[in-house]
Amino acid sequence: MARYFTGEKIEQFKECFDFHARRGHISHEGDLSIIMRSLSFSPTREEISKYFKKHVSHEGQLDFASFLDVMHEHSSVENCKKELQAALVAQDRSHLGYVNCTDVRQILTSMGEKLSRNEVDTLFREAGIPPNGQVKISEFVQTVMTPSPDY
Repeated sequence: MARYFTGEKIEQFKECFDFHARRGHISHEGDLSIIMRSLSFSPTREEISKYFKKHVSHEGQLDFASFLDVMHEHSSVENCKKELQAALVAQDRSHLGYVNCTDVRQILTSMGEKLSRNEVDTLFREAGIPPNGQVKISEFVQTVMTPSPDY
């Protein structure tokens, strides 16, 4: 896997994996989901299930080498920033870089990993977006894609 990731990236993956896989392996799909999300990836439940079934050993365990295979496979299909940007640009009928909050709410509550109404309200509040206003697409994508401080 060194040919797919830098040494620094592998170290980052290893540190996160070892934190969650105290025995050197994981045995549940939920653990795989937590680790991947901790690394700022956003796999769907279906993707997690597919990866786990494909890469788990006969003993029902996923070790770090197999985890790297999962990460390589997933990183080649996921580009959250680009996907979110494309979904919002498609709603920008005037091509000015803005979209209505109602449209953003509709996208976030009905596509992909659907957010609840409360989650969208919290996201808007934290991003400083008025509930009935306009959203500047580039700023919204940047805000949503910037990881939260972990302290």
